[in-house]
Amino acid sequence: MNGVPTDSETLTVSAAARRLGIAAPTLRSWERRYGLSPSARSAGGHRRYSPEDLARLRAMVKLVNSGVPTAEAASTVRDRIYPVRSPNVTSATSVADGPRTLVRRPRAAKPVEAADLFQLANEMDGMRLTHEIARSLDRSGAVEAWTSRLVPLLVGVGEQWERTGKCIEVEHLASDAVAGGLRYHTRRAIERHKPDESTRPVVLACLELEDHALPLLALAAALAERGVRVQTLGAATPINSLSAAVRRIRPAAVFIWSSAPRTADAEALQTLARTRPSYSLVIGGPGWQALGTPTGWVPTLADAVDALVTAAHR
Repeated sequence: MNGVPTDSETLTVSAAARRLGIAAPTLRSWERRYGLSPSARSAGGHRRYSPEDLARLRAMVKLVNSGVPTAEAASTVRDRIYPVRSPNVTSATSVADGPRTLVRRPRAAKPVEAADLFQLANEMDGMRLTHEIARSLDRSGAVEAWTSRLVPLLVGVGEQWERTGKCIEVEHLASDAVAGGLRYHTRRAIERHKPDESTRPVVLACLELEDHALPLLALAAALAERGVRVQTLGAATPINSLSAAVRRIRPAAVFIWSSAPRTADAEALQTLARTRPSYSLVIGGPGWQALGTPTGWVPTLADAVDALVTAAHR
């Protein structure tokens, strides 16, 4: 056979993706963006992934999962030779853990900045943008990442759209990536910190006219890091629906976000259901501030976290 892999030794894109535990579109994206192409051919001339290709891609997956940026991971593995996994190696052993002379240790990944995220958004690289956002959240924590990177990103793409009248698709992609990164980080934080299911949760919501709910996702992520149970109702929640939820959940605290004066309804707050035991009402966002910093208003995400953690542990 002259060392050429047979069809039975090579895999299609879908089969290779399943073997690696990743999505087939991700594998195609790595081929298109980073040159990690299949090197073998089937008898009919179709491109297939060889055992050597899979060994290289396993190393790539391991690096990306450890937090190395996708482009840097691809550069690390692309031109190196990886040993093929032998039959007597257990599935728990990665070929990326093979002889140290074959795989160089990647450089420490540079911390991502808001400008880097803005560039990825304008390149329409949603997959990598979401990954970098999740990595930033994992490294810095939700409060720091939201304040110093994610808010500047969202402001930047919003101002770009208002200034040029174009690139609304960039704003949508950035918002979706921020939401995806925050939700992923929240799930991981819940797994790590395992909130006590016997404690009363915190409810996060926006009133009926408020459509901007990303700050609630940031707050949910920060509370998950502190081991607080959270129920997020999201954007545009009518006050009667919020009241019904409060009666059923009987939370330790309720947080309501408002981004603009038109979405801050102080009268609606007066009709919000009360329960026994009572809960703390915390409000945040510039919409409430425009009403003269009413009772319960907190100026920052960090202040909201402190207030809600205190209420949850009361």
